[in-house]
Amino acid sequence: MAPSRAIVIGAGMSGMVSAVLLAMHGYRVTMLEQHHKPGGLLHRFTRRGLPYETGFHYCGGIQRDQILGRCFAHLGVLDRLEWLPLDPEGFDRIILPGLEFRVPTGVQRYQQRLVDAFPHEAEGVRGYMADLLEAIEHYGLYRFKATINPERFVHWESTTLEQALDRHVRDPQLRAVLCAQTSLYGVSTREAPFGLHAVILHHFLSGAWRARGGGDALSAALVERLGELGGELRLRSDVTRLLVDQRRRACGVELASGEQIQAELVVSSLHPALLLDLLPEEGVVRKAYRTRILDQKLGLAHFGLYAELDSPADCIGDANIYRLSSADPACIMTDIEPGRVPFYFAAAPPPAEGGPAAGRHTLLVSSGLRWENLQRWADSRHGRRPQAYLDLKRELEQTLLQAVLADFPQLGPHVVRVESSTALSTEHYTRTPRGAMYGHYHSVAQMGRYRLPQIIRIHNFVQVGQGVFTPGILGTTLSAYYGCGYYLGLERLVAELEAT
Repeated sequence: MAPSRAIVIGAGMSGMVSAVLLAMHGYRVTMLEQHHKPGGLLHRFTRRGLPYETGFHYCGGIQRDQILGRCFAHLGVLDRLEWLPLDPEGFDRIILPGLEFRVPTGVQRYQQRLVDAFPHEAEGVRGYMADLLEAIEHYGLYRFKATINPERFVHWESTTLEQALDRHVRDPQLRAVLCAQTSLYGVSTREAPFGLHAVILHHFLSGAWRARGGGDALSAALVERLGELGGELRLRSDVTRLLVDQRRRACGVELASGEQIQAELVVSSLHPALLLDLLPEEGVVRKAYRTRILDQKLGLAHFGLYAELDSPADCIGDANIYRLSSADPACIMTDIEPGRVPFYFAAAPPPAEGGPAAGRHTLLVSSGLRWENLQRWADSRHGRRPQAYLDLKRELEQTLLQAVLADFPQLGPHVVRVESSTALSTEHYTRTPRGAMYGHYHSVAQMGRYRLPQIIRIHNFVQVGQGVFTPGILGTTLSAYYGCGYYLGLERLVAELEAT
């Protein structure tokens, strides 16, 4: 009997992992990507031969006894990449007015450093960390479990980060330090699920790493693995319709060219709002589901600055900078404006080795900038935006660059050139609605029992990605395991992970 055919829509992280998983288990897989290269928010762009990261800055837990490392080993890509550790003494540098806190590798080391920095909050720190370690135990696959305790899982996804902080700590600076990584998923402390925050922070405390070659290297490894398994990637293949038969079974897709591809299983890594445009008729999914999708609050949008340097950014080093303008964590979710930077994230990835980029370095900086600030230009064409939009970008570029140079003045003489991107760029290249970096808004109102389902009314169809799961490399990878687990068997996948 010929193997079943599967189609994966979208070659972002969740799509690529899904494609490899299915191919490993006997499916003939075709992965369809509308862009001219795979990777989604993983991909890098190049200027004058120098590559810049767009969304893959670092990841955690890639040792073989940790979940992401185990997944990558299971997929057959862990050893295809060169992994570069960030500074174990301070992979995240959290800078507040009058304070810098360096986050070390290791849960116990992190806890002790918090106690040392805030001795008057020692009891609260220990209570907070005890809650964090209890919360992560209820995140199933993250702890190599095929099942969860739904009551405890929902409890921690319904508890906000602010509520968890209120239970234990009062010092404003300590609270700000504990909240800095909310920028990695873009939800305010008043709405962020404590369980989600706990998993993301714990994941990085397990070890922070970059990959040589960045997101492109990770994408290339997954695509190469797919090819070895007999799967194929088709670029510039824009899916315009999901084919659904009279029994509500997905049976393939139609491309913008008119070509139809048949399949027994379809996996979509698109944001669910984009799926609605692919459905052949309204009755395929219930009206309530359609309304629920359209009513979803979308995630944080960004302003990104990309600078070329003629010298290494030694003052930043092998670390990420989280710069808060005040001890109020609300500044993390406050938009950049001309002359004002409430918060920024910065990183200086390792330089390329050889080729035209040799001896040249990059500095990546991002800050929040909501879609509403750009909406007036939403209908303009990429590469032909109005002058008013370009003027705003130039103003924000200078504002953000000056904020970084105020903190790291030694970089000033070494800045060769800068450019920037906004949510309009993200939407153009990834099709993510409103350029939301993290898919939908991962708040307590949209997580826990309110999470969007990966399995819907259409048979032989599953959704993966941060639009239906949690964000980042970790979240999108696990979303693929859960999504494919509906058809391959989640217990089977967990057993394979444990045996890897």
